[in-house]
Amino acid sequence: MANKRERILNAAEHLIAHRGFQGVSMQLVAQEAEVATGTIYRYFRDKESLLRCVHEERLQEASLALLKGVDTHNPCFEQFRVLWQNCLHYLLGNADCLLYRVQYEASPLFSREEEERMDERYFKPVFEFFEQGREAGLFRDLPAPLLGFLALENLMLLTQKHARGCLQLNEAIFDELMNAAWNAILKH
Repeated sequence: MANKRERILNAAEHLIAHRGFQGVSMQLVAQEAEVATGTIYRYFRDKESLLRCVHEERLQEASLALLKGVDTHNPCFEQFRVLWQNCLHYLLGNADCLLYRVQYEASPLFSREEEERMDERYFKPVFEFFEQGREAGLFRDLPAPLLGFLALENLMLLTQKHARGCLQLNEAIFDELMNAAWNAILKH
């Protein structure tokens, strides 16, 4: 079983994902995590610090998952394939992170400046990949964050719809989607 701190983070993420920010109290988080309410305050100053921590730790976790096995010495398409598949598998395995992210970004806690700092901290190698492809003339002449959006962000909506049963996806479709994402960013 995960340690208490991780159980608290998981509980907060799950509750926010399914109830929204207003529907979650520290007491509910404690119940979901199977800890005493006071235990939460041993790890987090208040609800805001707990929720900010969930957000940042999930971004860090996502960046590590996304970059796993990416070898910058490999050809560009091979690097892209690994990035795309890592993103897909992370999202399929972590449905609550998507729902939490939507809630967080719609909340008063969200700050564009803070998000830019976290993107720089955790996703810099991803942005560098897209920037290098653009500078080499391989990718469309768009800023790296937009290239990343075209190539990877659509997976969030697709995996949400798949998890809810709205779309039936399989490995053959995933390959076609990956090729479509690759073609979306290629300079033609």
